[in-house]
Amino acid sequence: MVCALLRTRPLSITTLVRHPSFVGFLTQRRYKYSAEFPSPVNDAQLLSVRVAPYSKKRRLLLVTDVSRVRRLEQVRSDFVANVSHELRTPLTVINGYLETLHDSGEVERWELPLRRMQQQTGRMLHIIESLLMLSRLETQRDAPPPQPVDVPALLKEVIEDAIALSGEHGHQLKLEADPLLGVHGWERELHSAFSNLVFNAVRHTPDGSTVTVRWYADRHSVHLEVEDNGEGIPPQHLSRITERFYRVDRGRQRQTGGSGLGLAIVKHVMHHHNGQLHVTSLVGVGSLFACDFPPERTVRKETPLLENVCTEQ
Repeated sequence: MVCALLRTRPLSITTLVRHPSFVGFLTQRRYKYSAEFPSPVNDAQLLSVRVAPYSKKRRLLLVTDVSRVRRLEQVRSDFVANVSHELRTPLTVINGYLETLHDSGEVERWELPLRRMQQQTGRMLHIIESLLMLSRLETQRDAPPPQPVDVPALLKEVIEDAIALSGEHGHQLKLEADPLLGVHGWERELHSAFSNLVFNAVRHTPDGSTVTVRWYADRHSVHLEVEDNGEGIPPQHLSRITERFYRVDRGRQRQTGGSGLGLAIVKHVMHHHNGQLHVTSLVGVGSLFACDFPPERTVRKETPLLENVCTEQ
């Protein structure tokens, strides 16, 4: 039917398909991404659209039915969320009793096993919270409207937490941030993504290593960079490090308390903010994790909320 109409008179594609996601996708010309929207003839059918170069002045519109894939993803996400909710409550109760016993001072002979039990329940709770965060990011369930986020203030808080995490390991943490630069987004998600990147740098670098966090804008986009001078990541692992539970060094990941979900969360947060995560690394030199936000998410303040944003610890 569409082909018959096009043979009789030329029509704009946005006349035939008027969904805001599709129209916005075409008007913004962000062709390196895809857009999803309900079928104009069947609301139960979900379509994914991409634009590919066809010739010098033409583009090819590629449409795929992703309904079944998204339904399966929804089932998986709901299962993870439900199981995580069911596990969180008993683990919280167990952890509470362990803390009470440990602080009572009446069980000195059990101090070491109690401390180890607390560490393991804490690790399990962290994994559950990470799974719940991933589930929310995948479904975008109950997501509020985006708000201006004071990223320099958020990064200062993350740096302070990372210093506490490093403790006696003596990591040098540096923050170089544009005090007037923020983004339109979701603060809780950004805090989770940025803290995962910085904490990973602290956990996976030797004592006394330097971790540098940069926040700046250029004419192309807005950038967050987390750079370390640690051991680096072998090239064969780089394409998979954002997969759930993927571990470059399984033994070290468990020793440092990582969940194996941090970079998966970062990837989903960046996708929700229409951005991208890029990772470069050299073994024996260090790693650079870069989050690139599109310029339309930029927020500029007239005066900085922080007096001194460039800090070194």
